[in-house]
Amino acid sequence: MRLRSGLMLGGIFLVGLAAGSLTQPLSRAFGQASPSDSTYQQLSLFGDILSQIKQNYVIDPPTNKLIYDAANGMLSGLDPHSNYMNAQQYADMQVQTSGQFGGLGLEVTEVSGLLKVITPIDDTPGARAGIKPGDIIVEINGQATDGLSLDDAVSRMRGAPGTKITLTLKRNGINTPVHVTLTREIIKIDDVKSKLLTSTAGPIGYIRLDSFDENADPHIRAAVKSLNKQAHGHIHGYILDLRDNPGGLLDQAVAVSDDFLSSGEIVSTHGRHAEDDQVWYAQGDDIVHGAPMVVLTNAGTASAAEIVTAALQQNRRALVLGTKTFGKGSVQTIIPIDNEGALRLTTALYFTPSGKSIQDYGVTPNIHVADSATPADSFSELRETDLLHAFTNPTKEKAPPLPPAPPLPPVAASIPAKPPANWPAFDPTKPSTDFQLQMALKLIADMKPDTTTTASN
Repeated sequence: MRLRSGLMLGGIFLVGLAAGSLTQPLSRAFGQASPSDSTYQQLSLFGDILSQIKQNYVIDPPTNKLIYDAANGMLSGLDPHSNYMNAQQYADMQVQTSGQFGGLGLEVTEVSGLLKVITPIDDTPGARAGIKPGDIIVEINGQATDGLSLDDAVSRMRGAPGTKITLTLKRNGINTPVHVTLTREIIKIDDVKSKLLTSTAGPIGYIRLDSFDENADPHIRAAVKSLNKQAHGHIHGYILDLRDNPGGLLDQAVAVSDDFLSSGEIVSTHGRHAEDDQVWYAQGDDIVHGAPMVVLTNAGTASAAEIVTAALQQNRRALVLGTKTFGKGSVQTIIPIDNEGALRLTTALYFTPSGKSIQDYGVTPNIHVADSATPADSFSELRETDLLHAFTNPTKEKAPPLPPAPPLPPVAASIPAKPPANWPAFDPTKPSTDFQLQMALKLIADMKPDTTTTASN
């Protein structure tokens, strides 16, 4: 079974009310060992509760809804990223990871019962409406989101293209509700955007990766090829922008890391069963031939994006500039359930080349640069540690040795930790207003090529 990881959700719980109907699933669950009497007693308790609800609740609730809610209650009590997807939700997830789906183009999560925006996807209704990272969605078409599951909230926001939807938002620093009416569209995720920028050292290839869907690696390679063609092969360095990238597929994180590494470990996963542990290594093909690299990060850089960031940083292939990343170090496996959707279950934690887990910690940049002069306006407050039932960092073993850290370029000492008070308001159409990007250009212009990597290609 291939592992698919990312900032995603899923899970399932199947239960019968009679002891005979429980024997087969329990045998599978416990392997060769028989379930204990206490396990049967707890399942009997569940059956009694279900029976009381069906007999005495003010209305007769659908049994499938009760089982669905019970499954997700059990799984959400394990960690923030395990849950059960019914057949429709599973189909929606498959569409989304293919890079195209219908809706508003918002990456959202649930924090302490609040529906919170991680980031709007570029050039989608959500982004064009001015929805911001950190906005709390309090109503969908006038109905409160309080108590609504994440999957149900996402389902309500999706719909037929051309239909309208109104969101009511609570925004940091604004005391009155923000009402936004949007028109749903088919969301085609243009996961990679690239352009040539100028620096004192020559052309810089800028590549923004929005998510790790099934096309991330081929689109990265195509972007590098296009940039080289535009610059006639004369590119001083590359900036890989992973800000607000919520993650996605593990195999794509490995492939993108491998694109820029000529050697070294990329990532390893360790789960409950030692035989399932895996390690991935670079295969020796740096597609930019050792050109200087800077990775841009913030608190919205999560999961698969953190794998790439840590792999490039810890193999001394790139410098990281920005703010500390989200800290999601868990791997989810998608397990289809016959005709009943799928289970998304946390089955492992991933570890960086240093042997340490990112879980709860995130990746610390080489050079800390905030995107705002006022921290209250930033998205940095929301990280994995803020999510209910998040794992604590499990790293205990001594870290293996890494290549010696190169000294930072002299210009790094002159890069401020936040923009000056008179810095212009950020405008996504004007790179000159992006303070972190401008500091990355300043840094990369002072960096030298990786001569070891260059010589091997």
